[in-house]
Amino acid sequence: MLSDKQKSALKIIALILIIKILRKKRIGRRPDTDSMLTGPRYMKELVTGNPAHCQEMLRMKIEAFISMCHHFRIRGWLQNSRYISVEEKVAMFLIALSHNIRNRFVKRRFNHSTQTIHRYFYEVLHAMLNFSKEMIVDTPYDQPAHQIRENRRIRHIFQGAVGALDGTLISAVVPRDQQIPYRGRGRGECYQNVLAICDFDMLFTFVWAGWEGVAHDSRVLRETMNDPANNFPILPPGKYFLCDAAYTHTRRFMAPYRNVRYWLADFQNGRRPRNKEERFNLAHARLRNVIERAFGVLKSRFPILKRMSSYPFAVQRNMVIACITMHNFIRRTCISDQFLDKFNDPNASYDNAQHHVDNFEVGGGSTQADQIFMLTLREQIATQLNAINYS
Repeated sequence: MLSDKQKSALKIIALILIIKILRKKRIGRRPDTDSMLTGPRYMKELVTGNPAHCQEMLRMKIEAFISMCHHFRIRGWLQNSRYISVEEKVAMFLIALSHNIRNRFVKRRFNHSTQTIHRYFYEVLHAMLNFSKEMIVDTPYDQPAHQIRENRRIRHIFQGAVGALDGTLISAVVPRDQQIPYRGRGRGECYQNVLAICDFDMLFTFVWAGWEGVAHDSRVLRETMNDPANNFPILPPGKYFLCDAAYTHTRRFMAPYRNVRYWLADFQNGRRPRNKEERFNLAHARLRNVIERAFGVLKSRFPILKRMSSYPFAVQRNMVIACITMHNFIRRTCISDQFLDKFNDPNASYDNAQHHVDNFEVGGGSTQADQIFMLTLREQIATQLNAINYS
């Protein structure tokens, strides 16, 4: 029979043997992140190397990237950690969104653990939501028409127009038992419906994301307006947003004539407007096209919006806000940008346009007086355009 002292000695010897065995197994094991090009070295290459490298990888010019990181640091939204700078954190986030890649790819590129990539992705996303409160804001409604760079002639006639409103479908990943409301308009894939407003400088002034893909645009607008917490913009008298025929033609919202040619593609290849209604619709489409172009720039810059990764749905919604925030920042900061230049033609018809107009108008709680007011205003503008034979 062993004594207590002998039992204790045997336990210690057994523990020592186990430790030695574990150490032997670790001998020769290579670390998981052993690349020679560490995160800081890669950031130095991005910042000081060929400017095209930064544009391709981060989807923005190096000056805009440095300025945004500096702003985050000044605001206190992001700070350098022990081993990772603010610039590296933001770069990891941008690469994930700009190239629609998984955290494991970012892990190999920046030579950090998966947990580190995950933690700083959400830290930067939170900072972007704070930044959105500064970037997605109303622009002055009293901007003179001659200050608008595009379509100045028809802007003088549509003097009350302050921007364009529309919805777009963004790819979404939804649990199987919740997919039916998100299968947008007969397609097999899931989408979230995003309502947005932009001014004539292609800056988003209001965004509301997260609606089911099957939700009608008019219903999304109505319910968004009815909730005061959404802070839907309140227009001064005489001002209105341009919208397509999916929305109600009423005070604050000017829609085109129904059952009349409207889309820009309808007037291409020498097909000129034949009456005042078509002339109005052509002018209306050229002005409202700014939001189609804004959506086009957004989806071209951030491919993750076309094929969303499997994040929680609330995170997917916030990622849409983050992408629009960066779009506005780049638009305000950069004089020229390859993505903006691609969608620079105000009269071109882009594939981003969603031709999902129903043959009926969904009411938005507007009064008959509001609708009559806008019908009269539309007739006045159509008469002016007809008088100058606009085409």
